[in-house]
Amino acid sequence: MIASLSPVPVPVKRLPRLEHVPRKGVVLHPSPFADQPDVLSLNLGRGCVQRCPFCSVRANAGYPGDDVLYLYEGTAAKLDAELKVRRPKAVFVCPSTDPFPPLGAVQHEAARVVAALAAHGVEAWLMTRGYIRPAIQELLAHQAGKVKVTVAFTTLDRGLQRVLEPLAAPPRLRLRQIKQLRARGIAVQAALEPLLPGLTDTRENLDELLEALAGVGVRQVTASYSFLRESMREELVHALEPLGWDQAVLAAFQGGPVLAAGNIAPARYLPKARRQRGYSALMALAANHGMSVRVNAATNPDFAPGRAAEVARPRQQLLPMMG
Repeated sequence: MIASLSPVPVPVKRLPRLEHVPRKGVVLHPSPFADQPDVLSLNLGRGCVQRCPFCSVRANAGYPGDDVLYLYEGTAAKLDAELKVRRPKAVFVCPSTDPFPPLGAVQHEAARVVAALAAHGVEAWLMTRGYIRPAIQELLAHQAGKVKVTVAFTTLDRGLQRVLEPLAAPPRLRLRQIKQLRARGIAVQAALEPLLPGLTDTRENLDELLEALAGVGVRQVTASYSFLRESMREELVHALEPLGWDQAVLAAFQGGPVLAAGNIAPARYLPKARRQRGYSALMALAANHGMSVRVNAATNPDFAPGRAAEVARPRQQLLPMMG
């Protein structure tokens, strides 16, 4: 177990520059939910602001680096044209970056996309670690019946959070945001993703977080452990090594399987038994707070659906991709 989650010094990171670039090709493409062909994906841009060391997007060969975020121009207009000939049930906005970074232009484009989807009767699924500005929340509220937001958390410990999610919104601000979104009639849920073994899946970390989520009315959470690719391992080592946390976290993956999951590229996962124990412990803690837990099936592809011995029937939710 990691000995301390007390505040730690973290270098201040600057926001990347924002560049507007023409959109090429189609807007809609297959989502990470391979068994749900009626759910598609849409990317607002390329790159990400938040620089989370566990982020699989930063491990992608097409990632432009941490110093720039490319925002595609005219996405909402092109989406409107595509929806006239192709009508999915829902669209995941967006797998490649957080739709609500601290950049107003990106948040406004996300709101325009949500409005375009709602105009065609299509749900927008959004996952964020950011703070949705009040003006954008109001715009989303106009489409409340077609919007589902997942707010992701790793910890309430501000020092640890700044290591794991350097440019994400403070966790206490995200908690308040859940209440604000619900007050506006927007469906919102919480995700504990990704869990890092021995660091964020400890009783000390989770009990405080679950208590706070219960306090803002959350009654169910989605959970998933992190997976690793080589470049992700390097990012985690870079972030955790100065604090002496890297070996304890990475050693837990030894002997774990390399799995492909739907449209997610192969990666190394924690040993199955280790994940089962972790999810079971989380479920027991959550029950103490009147909450239930859903395991993310997309990032646990070796859990057979429908078998109680595998902890719970998995149900795919938004992926822990955004950093």
